[in-house]
Amino acid sequence: MDTPSAPGAPIMSYERLPWTDYFNQPTVDQLKGRLKEEAVKLFDGIRARLTAIEGVSERFKWFGDGWHWTIGYFTGNSEEPLAVIIPNPADLQLSMPLDRKFIKGLPEDQVAKTLRDGLELAADPFDTRWAVWSIENEPLIEDLVRFVEMKRQFMARAAG
Repeated sequence: MDTPSAPGAPIMSYERLPWTDYFNQPTVDQLKGRLKEEAVKLFDGIRARLTAIEGVSERFKWFGDGWHWTIGYFTGNSEEPLAVIIPNPADLQLSMPLDRKFIKGLPEDQVAKTLRDGLELAADPFDTRWAVWSIENEPLIEDLVRFVEMKRQFMARAAG
């Protein structure tokens, strides 16, 4: 975007990162283009796995100044996303809104150790329902996708 300047003065411009530009919904390629090389493979891997879940659709969702543009995964049962990928160039993340009943009903042996830290934010005494994980490796993606599927099944049972 150009800013006005005095005649003959150089034109100053700046570029918003696609991830943070509220006024322009980014493309997947624009989001990937800002990720570190190792994060691109993880980004592609988790997207492929999440879109393969039965009954899930993918769409962009703006989450304000904290998460900016995200890629949300939705079911027909809810307007709230099942999960969102936060394509932060400094820290690729997955986040999920979690119902307290779902969290309390989780058998400990079904929750991978790698997921427990992210779950802490969505449980008492915190006021948020959102669990957040930094996507750091392929095994974590496997655990996260299994967990998203558990949540999808819980939501389907709750919907009747």
